[in-house]
Amino acid sequence: MLSQLPSTGASHPVRSPSMSTVAVVLAADPGSGFSSPKYLSPIRGVALLDSVVADARTWPVDGIYVVLGADAEMVAAGCDFAGVTILIDPEWREGEAAPLRVVLDLLSRDRSVHRAVIARGDQPGVTAEVVASLIDEAVESESSAVVPKYRYALGWPVVVARDLWDVFLGLEGEVDIHDVLVSHSVTVSEVWIDHVSPTTYETSEEFPTALP
Repeated sequence: MLSQLPSTGASHPVRSPSMSTVAVVLAADPGSGFSSPKYLSPIRGVALLDSVVADARTWPVDGIYVVLGADAEMVAAGCDFAGVTILIDPEWREGEAAPLRVVLDLLSRDRSVHRAVIARGDQPGVTAEVVASLIDEAVESESSAVVPKYRYALGWPVVVARDLWDVFLGLEGEVDIHDVLVSHSVTVSEVWIDHVSPTTYETSEEFPTALP
């Protein structure tokens, strides 16, 4: 089953109605060591997921989709999701494949959506410039996927073209998108980013490092 809360209005730039690109923010995992919802934990006074969604609103995409799982109702009530479509995945305990299946299944029904920028809900600080460079490479190269390379290390977000969605729809359990791309015979482009990757916050112990 899948719960969906409809968008309440666009608040992000529009590129092309004929070949649209949307942002997908994965925020279904519970993290480790949290006594309250991970995605409501504050980063410099702002809820973690609010920070990521605020970043996504600056990206050159045609829509934003957020997939919730653990503590979904609390997170949905505690964040500002204006202009965002929220999906709630009741099978989030399975692993990362489940929220990916939920959102890509929905997007696959809209023939106007050609690419998804798949981002982590626990990685604030991804800039519009980085996302624009990934999308531009995807358009120019017509690659099935485009990944950023932050000073020799592959990172997030990942742009995945529609022709690759069936691969992810067939996955189960814990998955690593980068490993999936390597293991399938698809065209993957890399975009060099001349700085280190923004920090991801997977455990409660990592949060103090984000505070001033």
